[in-house]
Amino acid sequence: MAGHAVGAVNIPLDVLPALLEDLPTTDGPLPVICKSGGRSARAVAYLQERGHLVVNVTGGTQAWAAAGKPMDADSGKPVVL
Repeated sequence: MAGHAVGAVNIPLDVLPALLEDLPTTDGPLPVICKSGGRSARAVAYLQERGHLVVNVTGGTQAWAAAGKPMDADSGKPVVL
């Protein structure tokens, strides 16, 4: 399935260091997500080393979608599961 968690901001891992100022502001830990959880785990480690309050979304977008949580298609329209 192509898509992403509603409200997700796409920042590729290889450009994360240059785009730290683009991280969304949250009231608590910033959830970090990728397709399966591997890249987001690396991003979380990088961000935590720099003092950011972040958490990896276990299982990534695949687990998010399987749990029936809200998704947007890559087109920006809601995904109907």
